[in-house]
Amino acid sequence: MKAEESGSVTRRHFLETTTAATLGVLAANHPAPAAGEPAAGMKYRRLGRTNLKISEIGLGCASGLRSQQLGPEQFNKYREALPMIAQRLLDHGGNFVATSASYHDTEEILGRALKGRRKDVFIFTASGKKDAKAVIADCERSLTRFQTDVIDGYFGHGGWSDGFGEAAQTLKQQGKIRFIGMSCHIPEKHRERVEAGLVDFIFQPYNYMNLAKWTEKTDRVGTEELFELCKKKDVGVMVIKPMTGHFIPNWAKQTDDPKVAGLLTELKTVGKQNLYQAFLLWVLKNPNVCCAIVGMGATQDVTENCAALTQKFGALHERLLEQYAALATGDYCRMCETCVPTCPAGVRIPDILRYRMYHQNYGHRRDARELYAALPAHQQAPACTECGQCEQVCPARLAIVRKLKAAHELLA
Repeated sequence: MKAEESGSVTRRHFLETTTAATLGVLAANHPAPAAGEPAAGMKYRRLGRTNLKISEIGLGCASGLRSQQLGPEQFNKYREALPMIAQRLLDHGGNFVATSASYHDTEEILGRALKGRRKDVFIFTASGKKDAKAVIADCERSLTRFQTDVIDGYFGHGGWSDGFGEAAQTLKQQGKIRFIGMSCHIPEKHRERVEAGLVDFIFQPYNYMNLAKWTEKTDRVGTEELFELCKKKDVGVMVIKPMTGHFIPNWAKQTDDPKVAGLLTELKTVGKQNLYQAFLLWVLKNPNVCCAIVGMGATQDVTENCAALTQKFGALHERLLEQYAALATGDYCRMCETCVPTCPAGVRIPDILRYRMYHQNYGHRRDARELYAALPAHQQAPACTECGQCEQVCPARLAIVRKLKAAHELLA
């Protein structure tokens, strides 16, 4: 998980005495991941029609979005740790990294870190540009930064455009990328490209809080339906936000709350079978999921996450997730966008609540304010008429009007 700003609740502080079993030392020269034998503890799944055999856990690099996102000190620590994190993951049998051209200098850092081990890793990176020439320019820079001749998976970051599709086909014909995908929060938008045969893989948010009990109670295409379609079309499913976005700090300090105290006490007791492993195991028990893309801020995070693969999802994991959900459900926006079409003012509710999460939970205060300021004024929280239509359709029944006001106070 991502490192947090000083004073906030970090993964390690939150788990306190929770530990993961130490994994055995793997052979230094394990076979190429596409065709080699599985490393001890690590498992691999076929990524749809790409036929790539990818590890169930890979490295996500969203912490590198901006230089100020974690604050200068923490951001520099993350940049310094990233090569060791990548190397540790490879040593544990992980065989892919996922980032974006817009995630600061993570491509350059990973390019240097993976030098000499290119055969052991699949590279996924992205462009958020919509113009074909701009996409091609992004890809050329990514190739240079990664010090490679080919990107294994190139995807449209945050959606799809005709310009991206045109550029991706050109790049594939030139042998500069192997497979084409897209990332997006909304299953319906993925479905259009999957049905059209335009993508080989997708990046889709999927986690216990996002899906299991709440957001499928809509009349829109759900995540599970999307995954079934991907299976039918042989499109690989790569899960982002498997840990719910580390949605902890808002309530974890409230130790006088019996529910919070109960969860913290249980986490101290269960040792290696901790909450984050439960999130991973829940995601990976879905046979239509190929892998979980996980943000990791320290090499110990790699060890803990890989330790999850030695376990099976059981009653203890279910209990931990239910306890977590009971605490976070009233504050966690699932970003399903069910509310968006109901708002007569056109307020960007999911975006605003996401920026609030960046500020409160991640400690990415400057970044959250910059993102909020970039929204047009008519889409910001003050435009809310307090009609309450959004709250009536919200599957999680969040107090959206109140949360929008609180978000504006934090972000404006």
